[in-house]
Amino acid sequence: MPILTSRAGEIRKLLSELGDPKRRAGATLRLRSFGARVVPHVADELDRLDVSAREALLDALRDVQTAEGKALRKRLMPTEPVPAPAAKAPAVPRAESPGEDAEARALGELRALSPPRPGEKASLSRERGEAHLALARLGSRLARKDLLQSLELLGPERARLYCEAAGLIGDADFLAPLARLAPGRPEAKAAISLIAKRERVTSRSRVLRSLEEPLRLIVARSIAGH
Repeated sequence: MPILTSRAGEIRKLLSELGDPKRRAGATLRLRSFGARVVPHVADELDRLDVSAREALLDALRDVQTAEGKALRKRLMPTEPVPAPAAKAPAVPRAESPGEDAEARALGELRALSPPRPGEKASLSRERGEAHLALARLGSRLARKDLLQSLELLGPERARLYCEAAGLIGDADFLAPLARLAPGRPEAKAAISLIAKRERVTSRSRVLRSLEEPLRLIVARSIAGH
C-alpha cells in the first residue's frame, strides 16, 4: 500500500513530538495506530531522538512484526552499544534534555519514599501519586511495578492520581485493581477505558474472561462507556 504524502507528514510530525514530554504520550499512541507505516520515516529522525523519545518509539512499534520493524526495534533497545569515538578526546558531558531531567527528578522523588503500604499517611500517598503521574505524563514506564502495587493496596479515597497515571501508561494487568477502585473513583473507569483502547481489549478478550465476575462486569461497562 503506498504511503500518502499527508500521512507521511503526520508521522514525521508525531516523531518530532516524541521529544516533547507534554505531547509524548499522545504521539506514542497515534504512532502505534500507524503500525508498520511508521518504520520508513524513522531513519531521518532517529539521531534527533533523546533517550525518552527512543523508549517511546520502541513502545509505539512493539506490535510491528515486519523484518524492518524488528530491526528498528533492535536499534532502539537501550542496551545497544554506543560506538567508541575514532580519536581519543576529553569526554564532554552530554546535556540532558528537559524530558530526561524531569524523568530523573520524578524517579528520584519516588525512590526516596518507602514502599507503598495500605495504612500510609495521606500526604505520603499524594507525594507518591504525584511522582507517578509526572512519570506517566512523560510516557515513562520505569515505575510500572510500583504503580501497580500502589493501586492494589490503596483505597479509592487516595487513588485519584494513581488512576490517572495508570490511564496513561497502564496495560491489561491494571484492569483488575482499577475495577476494584471504580465504584468509588470515576478516574478508575476512565483509566480502564484508555487502557482498553490502547491494548485493544474488548468485552470478548481473553483477559476479561480471566477476571472474577464482579470485576469483569465493571471493566466491560467501563469499556462501553457506562
